[in-house]
Amino acid sequence: MFEYIRGTLVGKTPDIAVVEVNGLGFAISITANAFREIPLVGEVCELYTYLHVREDNLALFGFSSLLERSVFMLLLEVGGIGPRIAKAVLSTFTASSFIQAVSNEDMLALQRVSGVGKKTAQRIILELKDKLRRLGEEADIHYVPAFDSDLAAAALLQLGYSQQEVGRALSKVAGNDDMAQRVRAALKVLRER
Repeated sequence: MFEYIRGTLVGKTPDIAVVEVNGLGFAISITANAFREIPLVGEVCELYTYLHVREDNLALFGFSSLLERSVFMLLLEVGGIGPRIAKAVLSTFTASSFIQAVSNEDMLALQRVSGVGKKTAQRIILELKDKLRRLGEEADIHYVPAFDSDLAAAALLQLGYSQQEVGRALSKVAGNDDMAQRVRAALKVLRER
């Protein structure tokens, strides 16, 4: 119903953004990621939106990107996941890091989300892995293999490379189990560009 809302941000908390559009104030439930992305109070704010309708409640959710909204909507397709848990997922992960965690079948990472236990994490992976992979490919997200991705990626990010550069480089050196060797090989790929 609402694709996006653009107006003056008149108030914000980590959970809610109030956006005024032509004299109407919209209370929009936001993720932690959206909270970090929206501007200061008094500035123009644009949020991509999703209207969740139940018999007794209408809730408007806002997202900083189309990718974040798409992931939220896919999460709602998983049995047992409602807007509260979907919002918690996108407050714990960025959309791209969530896609990465599901792609790597990282159960422990998914279970860090409040309300997500082992069975829910398994259901998310089973039902969304292929859909999220396609979504990630459309968004040009580069996957990093799971075995030591966090340490190797963190090392390269510390050296000043962007997440996109790190993802591409690490995907090209997949197959090496030693983290230090992977970092060296990735640096070689990055320097050749």
